[in-house]
Amino acid sequence: MTVIDLGELRDSGPQPSGPAPRSVGRPLRLVLALACSLLVLAGAAPVPHRAGFVLPAPLGTSVLLHDGEVFLLEPGVAPAAPGRLSAWTIPTSSGARPVRRWQVPVSVISGSAQLRWHADLVLLTGSSGRPDGEFRTFAHARDTGRVRWQRAGSGLSAGPDLLFEDGADGPPTVHSVDPGTGKDRWSVTMPSVVTQYRHRADGVDRIVAVRPGGQVEVWDARRGVRLHTASLDRAGSPSGTYGVVGDLLLVVELNSDRLTGYDVDGLTHRWDVPWWVPSFFVPCGPLICAQGEAGGVRALDPATGRTVWRDNRWELSGAERGGRMLASSLGRGVWHPLVVLDVASGRAAAELGVWNLVQPATTAGPMLGLRPSGEGRMLVADLDVAAARARVLDVLPAVSGDCQTDAELLLCRLLDGAFGVWRLPR
Repeated sequence: MTVIDLGELRDSGPQPSGPAPRSVGRPLRLVLALACSLLVLAGAAPVPHRAGFVLPAPLGTSVLLHDGEVFLLEPGVAPAAPGRLSAWTIPTSSGARPVRRWQVPVSVISGSAQLRWHADLVLLTGSSGRPDGEFRTFAHARDTGRVRWQRAGSGLSAGPDLLFEDGADGPPTVHSVDPGTGKDRWSVTMPSVVTQYRHRADGVDRIVAVRPGGQVEVWDARRGVRLHTASLDRAGSPSGTYGVVGDLLLVVELNSDRLTGYDVDGLTHRWDVPWWVPSFFVPCGPLICAQGEAGGVRALDPATGRTVWRDNRWELSGAERGGRMLASSLGRGVWHPLVVLDVASGRAAAELGVWNLVQPATTAGPMLGLRPSGEGRMLVADLDVAAARARVLDVLPAVSGDCQTDAELLLCRLLDGAFGVWRLPR
């Protein structure tokens, strides 16, 4: 791909309609002048469309991009018929063709499946057409596509292993599963009304279970060992909502208008603050960010619960990088102006224009933005959050959307239903 850096504005195509972004940084007229000059220079040397590669696929095909490989799950010939799973290697040379390494039939009904990756396995989860509608997970070997094992449920990554939870006919039971064999390493029954998982970069490491009597237990998700037990609810029974963010268990008790923070390790009371807005909580750098159901962001100090900053204009859009985060203006649809926020202060560091964000499949992958560029083309930009800038990478033909990216490739669905794959510049 050819890289064109259009400075602060970076706009080589018409932006979709949406609320106009506020002016941030230098005066807009200087930015427009710079952008126009660069557009003239770019027009003298048109962006070549890197041919990339096309993977044929019928409508309804699901796709997984991982570590430079593509896995396609094609639907069956009938709505309730099983489909086919195939693995493709994408060549490094533009003159070569993608190679289909294997193709196997699957026992999952079309339209119900989810593809994931774990420990050199392609995990396919979906309905197997059983009368009870049970969802099952099939573990396919990366090198051959052979099914190594299968079991009920979907499973969560927990370091090297997987966590499955069942309990349709009784109290919930958590199973730690060896991905190599599909067999239990350990299992434990947790008769709880609320179960929360703490996620780290390599998966779940803590399980927080709230029992019917109000007692809270914290379990080591890697060893199956109960670490802490305490009764946190003054009413004696679970009442309210629970969430785990970072090192905190957050509890909003019903009719109390209070948010309480407890240490996950130890279940000791850390703080409580007034709270009356329904929210969900996510980590944002060193802070905890509360996203309101109607939009708006409120950043809390995890040590005290104090509100560090709040802004009702934004909705968080991406992970923190270099002390900054992506956010978008509120509104309907997928096209919104993106802004880079300074996590510590909540101030806008830059506005990047209107983009549809492509979240990376891995932490090493770049954040990319897409927007229509006219005549069936799609403009692609690298959204550098830490540097608070966007760089136009290419203009791709016949792209409809549904894109994925990792550290090496960008994959998008084409207008005819097939998939286009392009190598990212290094």
